[in-house]
Amino acid sequence: QVAVLFIDLDRFKLINDTLGHHIGDGLLRSVARRLSQTVRTDDTVCRLGGDEFVVIMRHVAGREELDITINQRLIPALRQTTVVEGNSLNVSCSVGVALFPMDATEQSELMRLADAAMYEAKSAGRDTSRFFSLETNNRVMARQLMETQLRQALENQEFSLHYQPRIHAKTRQMQGAEALLRWHNPVLGQVPPGQFIQLAEETGLIKGIGLWVLREACRQWMAFQQQGLFQGLELSVNLSGAQLADVDLLDQIRQVLIETQMPAKHLELELTESHLMDNPTAAQEKLSALKRLGVNIAIDDFGTGYSSLAYLKRFEIDKLKVDQSFVLGMLEDSADAAIVHAVIALGHTLGLSVVAEGVESWPMAQALIALGVDELQGYWFSRPLAVPDFVQWVKGQPEGTERRRAR
Repeated sequence: QVAVLFIDLDRFKLINDTLGHHIGDGLLRSVARRLSQTVRTDDTVCRLGGDEFVVIMRHVAGREELDITINQRLIPALRQTTVVEGNSLNVSCSVGVALFPMDATEQSELMRLADAAMYEAKSAGRDTSRFFSLETNNRVMARQLMETQLRQALENQEFSLHYQPRIHAKTRQMQGAEALLRWHNPVLGQVPPGQFIQLAEETGLIKGIGLWVLREACRQWMAFQQQGLFQGLELSVNLSGAQLADVDLLDQIRQVLIETQMPAKHLELELTESHLMDNPTAAQEKLSALKRLGVNIAIDDFGTGYSSLAYLKRFEIDKLKVDQSFVLGMLEDSADAAIVHAVIALGHTLGLSVVAEGVESWPMAQALIALGVDELQGYWFSRPLAVPDFVQWVKGQPEGTERRRAR
């Protein structure tokens, strides 16, 4: 048998962007040497371009031999620290494997299948390998179909926004709402955000989609205001990592604020902790520029990434949102409860408001209120609702009383 290994370095772009291409080139040379030293002398190692490599292994006995070579030698070898011009670099890789003649007999098809398996490895968390299978092929075909439909979705007006209220912990009144993207496609039906958001980020489509979300949310929010609804309340909109890195972001937000007449002080932009920490120095500069526009900044999914507290205190932010995975488990898991308590205390020490997401029961809400959380958000109060249902929900809330679970 002949094995084709498709190898892609994980997060190589970050090294290039932060340290420069000459450092990235040095890392690629080190990777090439390690790959050549890891495989047998009669195997072929080549670089396709960028950070993609291919290894062709002849006379392979079977998967067991490959598994040893890849997972016990190749991946650990690339994982070791590399020093380039005084910079200590760590990089991992994702490996996809296709076999001749078991999986395919044509060169181009073997490459395609190995590439598909590599994406499976990336989806599994990176720094691992995957062999091609029929299930892999089905997932790849489904992904290709979704990407094709996603590229047309904006033009075909297939997106809509739902809104989920944020509740003030002390007054139990609505403090604001978060705009959440929904996609209904004529071929795929209703596509969950968890399935298409990541694809939009990987393909670069998220920039155009994210700008549409920002503009449409501000437009709808001001339309609500004209109806006498939500006066003085905040609108939360998510920004992706790609948008944060976009040099046009500030001009885009400024233009949207002018077009929609949305008061900057009532717009809150949510950024995930991981996106900020990908390049904290650049993020710090961008957050400062955003704050000069007058908008508010919240860190979403806080507690799941690897924040440096030194950077956290320098970020010009207004709010922390505790990741819902901790909130959901806090009543049964003492560790989750401790993390929630610690995040609330940390936020308040830094002068920040703290929001708890994923509130699904009244006992959970009571526990969070006792810990001093500032805002609550979750299904106990309301699911994300389409515009007509959201307006009806708000109008149906008696003032000064606890909210009921949304149906």
